[in-house]
Amino acid sequence: MSTDWQRSLVTLTATAVTVVIVVALVWAKAIFIPIALSIFMAFVLSPLVAWVQHRGLGRSLSVITVVGAVIFVCGGIGALITQQVVSLLNDLPDRAEVIKQKVLAAKTWFGGDGGSRFGELVDDISRVISPPPPPGREVVIAQPNQTLSAQLSAYITPAAEFFGQAAFTFILTVYMLIRREDLRNRMIRLLGDGKVTTTTKAVDEATRRISRYLLVQFLINATFGLIITVGLMLIGVDYALLWGFIGAAMRYVPYIGTWVGLILPVLFSFATTTGWSEPLAVFALFGILEAICNNIFEPWLFGASMGLSEVAQLVAAAFWALLWGPIGLILSGPLTTCFLVVGRHVRRFSFLEVILGDRPALTPKVAFYQRLAARDQDEAATIALAVAKESGPDVTLETVVVPALCLARRDFDEGDLDAGTFQYAVHAAREVLAELDELRVMRIRSPEEKLDDRVRVMVVAARDEAEHVAAEVLASALDPTRWEVRVVGHEMLASELVASVEEFRPAVVVVVALPPGGLSHCRYLVGRLRTKCPGVRLTVARWDGGEDGGIPIEGVKGADGVDRTLSETRKRLTEIHAVLVAEEDTREKPKDKLIPAGA
Repeated sequence: MSTDWQRSLVTLTATAVTVVIVVALVWAKAIFIPIALSIFMAFVLSPLVAWVQHRGLGRSLSVITVVGAVIFVCGGIGALITQQVVSLLNDLPDRAEVIKQKVLAAKTWFGGDGGSRFGELVDDISRVISPPPPPGREVVIAQPNQTLSAQLSAYITPAAEFFGQAAFTFILTVYMLIRREDLRNRMIRLLGDGKVTTTTKAVDEATRRISRYLLVQFLINATFGLIITVGLMLIGVDYALLWGFIGAAMRYVPYIGTWVGLILPVLFSFATTTGWSEPLAVFALFGILEAICNNIFEPWLFGASMGLSEVAQLVAAAFWALLWGPIGLILSGPLTTCFLVVGRHVRRFSFLEVILGDRPALTPKVAFYQRLAARDQDEAATIALAVAKESGPDVTLETVVVPALCLARRDFDEGDLDAGTFQYAVHAAREVLAELDELRVMRIRSPEEKLDDRVRVMVVAARDEAEHVAAEVLASALDPTRWEVRVVGHEMLASELVASVEEFRPAVVVVVALPPGGLSHCRYLVGRLRTKCPGVRLTVARWDGGEDGGIPIEGVKGADGVDRTLSETRKRLTEIHAVLVAEEDTREKPKDKLIPAGA
């Protein structure tokens, strides 16, 4: 009861903190936007500052040099962009007739001429939605007289806010670049939890990754805008620099940014030209260049992806655009990348990697078991076969199938899994095992191989159907040209098991006892076998993957060993096989004679 109350309190606290943070981001965006821009610029410029500093300049002089160069370049580009925007606003009224004719032609092309039925339908709907005023009753909207101070305030206030944020961003960026080590140490102090070495490595790696990623992204987007500008100039589109700048800026918006940046130049070329060749050329230029960047340059320069989920990027873009407008839309990609890297390297923020990353939320063994528990055998088989094609059937058996059986056993023992679902999961796992066997590439037997010389091994399921399937897993993993395997089910009594061992006369008996629990019955079986069949080698397969706390050999009295994984069991059997083969070379073994344990 107290646990539910504490969980509810934590959920309520987290919700309240989230709401407060979102409200603060909106209310104080005049402060947070410059901070976000400063962090972005610091990450982008940090490698350049380090490069200049390694050439012999001090930190402060390197920062001044790099920031000064960036200001000079950005100031020049900003001046040109402003000039083009002003020229465009002055030029559009002169092209009013051309634009009207092109819009009329487009309307006729899409809706037909004024006499078409579809056109009449559109006009009727427009009149219903926005009916014209009755004749003689035109509505006149009086414009309030504004004072000179109000008009000046309407222009001066946004300009002052813009230049104030720009100055704050500049100062903060310079400070972050100069005091980089101090800020890093403070972050280590906040996030370290006393583990200075581990946190230092994580922070340094995260900083390098973010800096390299954002710098390369900035260079790619800048080059994209430059090529777009040159291409539009060659096509003959006016204000090419403005369209190239918009294309480079919008490319920070994931997936849809390039196509959003494409809209304005295409519409402009469509409205101001007489044919269709120029708009199509603009569209082709953007599309071809975007395909080249996505499929050639970005994989080559970025290397491995940062691992951002596509859905997370789109949701983050919408979220930051809602909070901060166009600036938030452009910064959404870099901000999401920063949060992902922090979640990947700082343990307390690991939930960010789960939310933002593209790695599977569930490991293959958990996903496989979850699908079995949901009675979805088809998807479970798909998961297992995908791992098998990538890593091989043996790895799939050890890392997917066996752990899933252990999870099913645990949930069944704890009452979280009913008996029917447990049986379904076990039977489905057996059928998946048969599919994995079909993928196994068996060694082609030569005519000289004598199957009668195989070593006999009996695999015993200790107590239930899950262990029976695990025993079949071991049988399928053994080479049939070297082993003659017999699997004994859990339904056999101890006396019947002893009789079966005496009849089959194996060299090795493997008792499979999956966790959790079951050790008492396992000890009982091993004790009976050791008493009745003293010459048999006995080993226990406790396949917990090293997560069951460890069982020493003396924990199962009478066993020659306890294996924690399928690989360990196979390795032990391989060693036993080598010993038996060596003994066979030195003396002739009587047929069907039980091999003594001390041999």
